[in-house]
Amino acid sequence: MKKIGFIGCGNMGEAFLKGIIKSELVEARDVFVYDKIRKEHIEKTYGVNGLDDEIAVVKHCDIIFLAIKPNVYFDVIDKIKDSVNSTKIIVAMAPGISMESIQDQIDNMNSKIVRTMPNLPLMVQEGCIAYAFNENVECEEMRFFKELFEKIGVAVEIKEELFDAVIGASGSSPAFVFMFIEALADAAVYEGLPRADAYKLIGQTLVGCGKMFLESGKHPGELKDNVCSPGGTTIAGVKILEETGFRGAVIKAAVETIKKSKEMSKESSER
Repeated sequence: MKKIGFIGCGNMGEAFLKGIIKSELVEARDVFVYDKIRKEHIEKTYGVNGLDDEIAVVKHCDIIFLAIKPNVYFDVIDKIKDSVNSTKIIVAMAPGISMESIQDQIDNMNSKIVRTMPNLPLMVQEGCIAYAFNENVECEEMRFFKELFEKIGVAVEIKEELFDAVIGASGSSPAFVFMFIEALADAAVYEGLPRADAYKLIGQTLVGCGKMFLESGKHPGELKDNVCSPGGTTIAGVKILEETGFRGAVIKAAVETIKKSKEMSKESSER
């Protein structure tokens, strides 16, 4: 049984940890966590083992998830690099941090690295994960990660150069979706609907729309047209969205996240 460690365990780290335990591929007793602020909470909530520092996680574990903010990634790697040998697998899960930059920082050309981009809905087992392997990860190890990722979310293996695009498609987009939910609810509340009822109706509508889109295989434009009766309420709302630049705003927001990710990637490669 592989031992899995987490250095840092904020929202995204906890989402991954929760999914890993629910997958039953790894038992809670084989999961180790170090987080300055949330260690006790994670221990009590999931029954995993808390450790006192980053190096202890590396020494105890075969697979180490770096669930920390991008601005401290290389500081943490500096702390642990002397404990990272060619049997350890480092799992990166931050935007703008390439496998090459991590390998250079560890200063070991045999380092095994998996790059991932999960999203927040993993917390409820409805998220997705894009992932890629460097050349040192062995076939059996790849199969383990593929099975693990597919048990905890929708998993897609991609080329590493496409990770910036994934940020726009699924990494940052949950924030945009929550803003959309909030805006729809505000409109309903303005017209007198209790906010709790509005959130319940809108939340389920988005769940249903996502499921319908994925299962039907239909173009989203076709599904949109199915809701728009001639001269009806929906097409009146669609007209306003088009007039006020809804599509353009969404595209610009997604492209901006991709641009920022590319800037971060460039900065990490220049370290």
